[in-house]
Amino acid sequence: MTLDLLDTPLRATWDLHFADGRPARCVAAVAEALGEGGVFYVTLDKRPLAHPEIALILSRLADTGCRTLVVCSGDEEELRTLKGPLSIGSLFLDAASFIGGGKLDFVRLGEVLDRLRRRGFDPSLLLTPLRGTIGFLPDLLSFCRERGVGKFKLPNIGIDASFCHSRRDDFLSAEDLSTLKESVGDDPPTLRRGIALEIHDLFLWEILFPGGEEGRSEYGGCQAGNSLAHVDAEGMLHPCSSWPSPLGSLVGASLAELWQSPLRMAIRAEIAAIPAGCAGCRDYPLCFGGCRGLSRTLRGNPDGRDSLCSGTRS
Repeated sequence: MTLDLLDTPLRATWDLHFADGRPARCVAAVAEALGEGGVFYVTLDKRPLAHPEIALILSRLADTGCRTLVVCSGDEEELRTLKGPLSIGSLFLDAASFIGGGKLDFVRLGEVLDRLRRRGFDPSLLLTPLRGTIGFLPDLLSFCRERGVGKFKLPNIGIDASFCHSRRDDFLSAEDLSTLKESVGDDPPTLRRGIALEIHDLFLWEILFPGGEEGRSEYGGCQAGNSLAHVDAEGMLHPCSSWPSPLGSLVGASLAELWQSPLRMAIRAEIAAIPAGCAGCRDYPLCFGGCRGLSRTLRGNPDGRDSLCSGTRS
């Protein structure tokens, strides 16, 4: 796979809380580094609206022309923050926050949606595709149609420093996708009608667009360390939220400087190589090995194919 290397990423994700709930550090410096680095879009995740300096973060990014996409869990602390004037580009309501005990509280989800709309927001829905969440996808799409939610996002799966062996059970497998395909049924176009879907993973996209009715506008192979970057709560830059590999700290270093580092170039060289597990596959020119960071972490080596791939296609 040959892709043009970008001088700086176009999109970045940024965790504004540590796994233990502590707020991210040195946020003013990181916001300045991202804005001055020319990033077009920053997705703020991990309860960003509960961060004590969220207004400053949003203001700094907006001043540089960087568009912000903010993930909201819908808890009372975050909803109180949204009463004030904030420079938010797009608001995504995290549907997983309404799942508990194997059930999704659609009543509460609808109530929070209405509260956000009364405050002038037009929130989209977001669902990170994990084993405990993906089964709710068909019902969530039906909810979107009924409640007039125009956009639904299935992002990539973040892996942070707290990742441990037990969390592997949370990640989807090819077998889980077979089960999802059955629950989606024979008429995906009707299920997704009127909803703009943004789907990171190619194999999930194939289930909802089995005929390839719409082009994969964002897909050109794994973009970790190229058009995509991630910043953790310490201010460390990574190639992607699914590929935890520190390239250096944005506190005291510019984004452009870290993006030209040998560490980043080595990651792109690894992505350019065809994984051994993809050798001879008919569809390699379409998926280019899929999510390479996730594959590297779950399979333990850089030569494995995407963990959602059921095998080579001939």
